[in-house]
Amino acid sequence: MQIFAFSDKGPRTNNQDSFCVETKGIETIACVADGVGGNQGGEIASQLAVDSFKESFVAGLQLTACLEAAHRSINEQAALDPALHGMATTFTAIHWDGGILKGVHTGDSRAYLLRDFGLKQLTKDHTEVARLVAEGKISKEDSVHYPRKNVLTSALGTHKSLLIDEFSFEVEAGDRLLLITDGIHGVVTKKCLVSLSIAHADFIEFCEEVIKKVNYITATDNFTLVGLEF
Repeated sequence: MQIFAFSDKGPRTNNQDSFCVETKGIETIACVADGVGGNQGGEIASQLAVDSFKESFVAGLQLTACLEAAHRSINEQAALDPALHGMATTFTAIHWDGGILKGVHTGDSRAYLLRDFGLKQLTKDHTEVARLVAEGKISKEDSVHYPRKNVLTSALGTHKSLLIDEFSFEVEAGDRLLLITDGIHGVVTKKCLVSLSIAHADFIEFCEEVIKKVNYITATDNFTLVGLEF
């Protein structure tokens, strides 16, 4: 297995994205988190979520329970400091033990599976605009210009109902898995990712080209990519 991880603040003054990727024996865990909140709140929320997730996983909790624990941890920390009130974070994570890969997700970061010549999005965006599109109230074309397209309907640390999606798939040799924040998927299209993957047989080169593409098109946000090739 090959691993690639990269995070950059882009044009922002600080990086509110956090991530982890760790392997031990045949087991691998990986996650990305995109924090939201004023002052340092988003940065703290995303790192707190990552740290809590790792701690809970080591303690033997299931993936969904790990996210619920991180959610509580962020809320508890925010309650102690008025400056952190309202901090929250997206969170997308996976665990692979050599067999079925399992994942959990809340917010609008994404997990993509690149296999052969196609791409499958494994997560759903928990955003107001995604909900409106799903309900048929606006079209996909109109959603691009929707003024509240970045409003989340679920995230760790919010006081809204927490939505946690689960996903899984049986890993095949050559599969490429990307965990990315919206600083990447909001800039680089799925079609472009497929083209880059086909053009670059070397996984590390492929990931580096994705990062170059974000910078070439012009990054608008923090951006983070954690990639695994099996």
